[in-house]
Amino acid sequence: MREALKNAVQSAILFECQLPHQESGLGKSCLSSQNDICFNNTDPQEIAKVIYNGIVEFALNEYEINYDDLEREQRRAILSRIRYNPTADNSAKLKYGFYGEVLLDLILRVFLQTSVVAARGYFYSPIENSEAKGFDAFHLLERDGNIDLWFGEAKFYLRYKDAITPVMEKLGTSLSDGYLNRNLIAIINERDHLSVHNTQLNSLLDSWFENPSINLAQEMQNRGIRLIYPIFIAYEKANRDAYHQSIKKCIDHIAAEYARIGISIPATFDYRLFFIFLPLSEVKQIKESVIQWIDSQEPLI
Repeated sequence: MREALKNAVQSAILFECQLPHQESGLGKSCLSSQNDICFNNTDPQEIAKVIYNGIVEFALNEYEINYDDLEREQRRAILSRIRYNPTADNSAKLKYGFYGEVLLDLILRVFLQTSVVAARGYFYSPIENSEAKGFDAFHLLERDGNIDLWFGEAKFYLRYKDAITPVMEKLGTSLSDGYLNRNLIAIINERDHLSVHNTQLNSLLDSWFENPSINLAQEMQNRGIRLIYPIFIAYEKANRDAYHQSIKKCIDHIAAEYARIGISIPATFDYRLFFIFLPLSEVKQIKESVIQWIDSQEPLI
């Protein structure tokens, strides 16, 4: 990652606390199997800046980017590797999913030290012109001689309930063998674009070529590979809410939706789920700034 981009991320996204948090009395979510992470921000324009500047490295593997002509690479990524129609009206542009996905990608890399398995842009089809299917991040982290696959989800909405509820409603699908299998097969299909070469991962992918009928999710379990499922929730904090009060509303809504939906997770593989919260001000303004810079082809940092 460019040093300028890394510095911009560290300036814009500020670590606040982990949950449970003794000082505020906040516990982690009822679904989380490891600590939730809470970030903060004091300048929404700084968030817009890191989203805009993070698009190219979100959409393309770093080793395939010509950093001597970064603006051209950025334009190529926007037109062919993410869902963005320059001729659409602003109401349509505001609904695109890449804003949150880019932030999740940056947070995982900068703060959690993960490595990208394959940039998300390789899973987007310009012909379909819809959001790329599957998990919103494909990352990896080595752990005590083993690996964790970090396959994440990102939501960036004006209202926290609108960000949380869709994640909860599809959780039984997202953490199922079939869904994980389909995402791993998608990675196999993009094997020429993998940005990490890990022996365990390669062995897992090779096993499918040898026997396409195998359950890849079960193979992960057999090989001691865990799935880490970070769920990124970015939303606009109500002006009247203190920071931790705003986070508590998210935690309470997760519990309420868990009870309402009656979530059952069918995964046979070992997984860890946690939430990453980023309350913001001026969500619409953040997205509008990114749109303006894309359309005017603003120079990158």
